[in-house]
Amino acid sequence: MSRENPFAKLDLASISADKAPTKPGYGMTGAAKTVVRSIEDLAENTKKLMDGEVIVELDPRSLDVSFLADRLSDDDEEYQELKQAIRESGQLTPILVRPSTNDSQRYMVVFGHRRLKVAQELGIPIKAVVKKLDDITSAIAQGQENSARSNLSFIERAYFAQNLLASGMTKDVVRSSLAIDEAMLSKMLGVIEIVPPPVIKALGASKKIGRDKWLSLRQLLLAPALRKVATEYAETAEFLGLEEESRFDDLHGYLTRYKNKSAAKKPKSSTSAKEWTSSDSSLSFTMNAKSKKVAIELSNMEAKPFSDWLSSRMDRLYEEYRKSKT
Repeated sequence: MSRENPFAKLDLASISADKAPTKPGYGMTGAAKTVVRSIEDLAENTKKLMDGEVIVELDPRSLDVSFLADRLSDDDEEYQELKQAIRESGQLTPILVRPSTNDSQRYMVVFGHRRLKVAQELGIPIKAVVKKLDDITSAIAQGQENSARSNLSFIERAYFAQNLLASGMTKDVVRSSLAIDEAMLSKMLGVIEIVPPPVIKALGASKKIGRDKWLSLRQLLLAPALRKVATEYAETAEFLGLEEESRFDDLHGYLTRYKNKSAAKKPKSSTSAKEWTSSDSSLSFTMNAKSKKVAIELSNMEAKPFSDWLSSRMDRLYEEYRKSKT
């Protein structure tokens, strides 16, 4: 066993006040300040997780995945390259695990899920560092490790943020874990809440698709009709037969064409206009009628006096109208 620290260059605590900025002139006090300070302390402590720790070899079958999912697809080119490297040179970088809270003989992965999957497929032991961590520290360590490696796409980071919140973490923890500010977190959650889960699953990690394209897709999917169209199209064999890196642009283009085609076919609201002028030309009446809306305009010198007279007699006139129908 070695006490070498392979994570010496990995800054798991790159969290500072400027990573989660507050509004200018707004000073946090009381409980809010305490919570943020506590989270910053936890993030700082993650830097020391691997210091002086023993690297052990574990049976991959004794490990469970993290309670926080952060990836949408694994079998991409990067994963295959990792698998080939471990097959040829062995596992050079250990993963981080924590003892299971349910079984003393099992462990939960904090980060290193891909290396675990490779070990399982190759049938070899997994090198790991074991640390006793709570859920918040684990979440921050997992997010910071992924941020340091820069191997999560925009939608995977948004997916991870959503899972953090769903597990009961606060937005402060989410921002610290992903090293993002409030504005970016809002954009991520805005996308993940509008794009239907089946569509996200079909699109996969979309490694080359950044924030702006996802925001553009979100704008299209604000229309309920287009969300239905997107979900149905994402389930077709034609779409799923495309390479993953081509799916996003294909879907975006499909929805854009569908929207433009629907707008061109949409019939204009039918209106009928009626006009009337009094015999002395002192009052003109124009009425534009739609199916459930009628606009009446009175003009010329008697318009105001006549509208007052009409308004004062609306009850009686409406009763006459009702009687005329029977």
